[in-house]
Amino acid sequence: MTTSPIADADPLAPRRTLARARLARFLAELLADVPPTSLDKLAAPEVRAEIDDAFAALGFETALADSLFDQLRRPDALVAARARHLGHTVRSACPAYELEYSRAEVFQQAASLADLAGFYAAFGYAPAGPLAERPDHLVAECEFLADLALRQLLAAHRAAPQAVEICLAAQRRYLADHAARWMPAFFERLRRAEPDGPLAPVAALGQALLADWCSAFGLHPGPQWLELRPVEADDVSISCGVPSALDDSRTDALIPFQLGQSLAAALHEERP
Repeated sequence: MTTSPIADADPLAPRRTLARARLARFLAELLADVPPTSLDKLAAPEVRAEIDDAFAALGFETALADSLFDQLRRPDALVAARARHLGHTVRSACPAYELEYSRAEVFQQAASLADLAGFYAAFGYAPAGPLAERPDHLVAECEFLADLALRQLLAAHRAAPQAVEICLAAQRRYLADHAARWMPAFFERLRRAEPDGPLAPVAALGQALLADWCSAFGLHPGPQWLELRPVEADDVSISCGVPSALDDSRTDALIPFQLGQSLAAALHEERP
């Protein structure tokens, strides 16, 4: 398989940090409940160029990017596969909710949701809204990691070392306590569900991105197989993809550390 140019040696270098943020948002959109028309926008050549740059920054295989964009040329099949495996309920063939991979007691599950809500509140995420989703949903967690990475870059640009350390510490703890604990099992379950299906390269991207993010922070991803818990959790919501609650302004404050003009434009349309 073809590989991308050698990535920056420093795993927390700005280019690699921005690449992780871009790919996390790209991954979230691929797995979100969006219509084929939204996926059409992601297939644009300009978006492909930005994703290729992110792949190069992290040293990911270009063949994987080829596979992802091959699937985006068949958005109806991708949407059908997403409905088939992720479904529209909490418990599906491949649940995209963190708590479905936990066999903890009810009070521990509530504590985990409270911890997630605390993360989001601390960084300005709203508790509800038109794009509402449960706080332990994969899309919410991917978008939050992307937001933390962008904040890290913005703080470095402003020469605010304390803010940089806060963003780094938040990423490390969020990965260790949440995303890295269950996402490897989710992506492996998704891969096994249909090894040659449209979501197989999406699962491969998730596995590669999470492994890189963990490596950057000296962490180890969780096991690739976790049994699903036997009961369902009460649904709660959080707004995914809302503007960041930065001190002085919203999206404009992230310039020049935006996701990329073409990718950002493709993500602009609100999800149903």
